[in-house]
Amino acid sequence: MSLSVYDQFKQLTPHEQQYITAHPHHAFAINSSKEAAFRETKMRFGFNGRNDKSDAFRHCFWSAILAREIGYSGALQFTTAHESSSLNPKDEKEMDLHNNGVGLSIGRIGGSDQALSQRCMAALMVGQLKVLVQ
Repeated sequence: MSLSVYDQFKQLTPHEQQYITAHPHHAFAINSSKEAAFRETKMRFGFNGRNDKSDAFRHCFWSAILAREIGYSGALQFTTAHESSSLNPKDEKEMDLHNNGVGLSIGRIGGSDQALSQRCMAALMVGQLKVLVQ
């Protein structure tokens, strides 16, 4: 069973909740881009890992879609808010923020989901994305 909108909102970090409260019109794009990133990562890697290449790709692709859909500035604010939990280990936060930044730059160029996915995969293959676990 999927979570209600309210239950999804309660699971966000306080900074994410502040962003959504200030920009409720971005909520659908944020949620649908997250779902697209999980689907694409599973298709490409067979799973959605943590701190590995699949995680790096997922963050890049999610951020790229967000930059295209809500603009670079909004996407930067939300992806930064997403990493704001004090429970987020420092090295994981640095990895995710780095990969989000690459994705934001890719998304700023625009293009289809397929094009953004290909650009994020290319960034991964040439070592532009950061991973903690090989």
